[in-house]
Amino acid sequence: MGGIGWMGWIKRLRGAFALEGNLPALALSEFISSNGWNMFGVVWQPYVLSLDANMTILGSLDGLETGLRSGLMLLTGRISDSVGRRALQVVGYLLSIIAITLSIVAGHWTFLIPVALLWAVGDALWEPAHTSMVAESVEEEKRGTAFSLISLTWFIPGFYAPVLAGYLAEGFGFRPVLALLLITEVSSLTIFLVFTRETLERKRSFTLRSLGSVKRVLRPEFGLSGFYLATIANRFAMAIGEGIFFGMLMKTFDFTLFQLGILSNVFSVVVSTSQMPVGKLVDRYGRKRFLVLSSGVRTLAMGGYLVSGSFPSFLLFYGIFGFGESMWIPAYNAYLSNAVPDEERARFFGDLSGLMGLISFPAPILGALLYENWGFRAPILVSLLLSLLSFVSLTKVEER
Repeated sequence: MGGIGWMGWIKRLRGAFALEGNLPALALSEFISSNGWNMFGVVWQPYVLSLDANMTILGSLDGLETGLRSGLMLLTGRISDSVGRRALQVVGYLLSIIAITLSIVAGHWTFLIPVALLWAVGDALWEPAHTSMVAESVEEEKRGTAFSLISLTWFIPGFYAPVLAGYLAEGFGFRPVLALLLITEVSSLTIFLVFTRETLERKRSFTLRSLGSVKRVLRPEFGLSGFYLATIANRFAMAIGEGIFFGMLMKTFDFTLFQLGILSNVFSVVVSTSQMPVGKLVDRYGRKRFLVLSSGVRTLAMGGYLVSGSFPSFLLFYGIFGFGESMWIPAYNAYLSNAVPDEERARFFGDLSGLMGLISFPAPILGALLYENWGFRAPILVSLLLSLLSFVSLTKVEER
């Protein structure tokens, strides 16, 4: 009885968290990697500014990476549908490791240009393949839960890693933090290589004709036009301030690295504690409802930024923004996964991510120019207006 009860408990636990197929290995790999990337998120913008860059250069580097990554995603999703999910993720890992190594030894912001290019190529290869592998590792009705689990393992280190990064950077400089990122990325790749298996069962032949035309990318299939409009508007809104937000807070309000770490901590705690319940609710009540709610909550948070002038108020509204993000991740991924054929899933993830990025790649540069000319509230206001457009568009899409 004891043995049967224990096995039954294990089975229920695996079912509750969608721990099927590659999910345990992917969750562990993501958890290890996210320790480094949570630290990176606190120090990267101040690090670039410390290498003789200004806000416009910071935004331009972000825009360069976004633009190249997005253009490549129009191809890499199709490549993943042809060669499989696993190989592309391995190459993406390797390019990321090279880029991190180069960033550690950089002595001027110009040396970060190849770093941005390598990250762009690596992310373009990794993202559509990874998202498709997660979707293909579980049954359709558990995809919201699966995506929430992966996001949860990403955000859990946000409980401690950002504050640790701020402390280390203030005491020892930026490079030790980047060195820790390198260690976690290598460890994550090792776990991925040892424990994951290929999930693509029906591979599509890859030819020049299979790339399709730009018109096909711009003409969404399966009735997804409204969804494309809403997500593109959302991506542009986020991109305006995302790549320069911490830099703006440092320059405008004199926030310290430790305070930036606390902000990042609060964001991650909110996302982590709400991610699994939200994923379950997405599976139960539908994707559209939570896409709309997510957009509304994040728009509210941006309105809060406009009236904030102190660290506690930014802490509050950044936490609210995190709750909106925790709803968006599983709802977006599950919505698109359910709307398209299995054998073309990576292509659609790649196409939409690529299209969002190509259209929004000027956004960080625009945000930096708005900041340099009119101050902190200018880019936030433009982001808020675009977020409202996304909110209205999402209310009109069909459930999937």
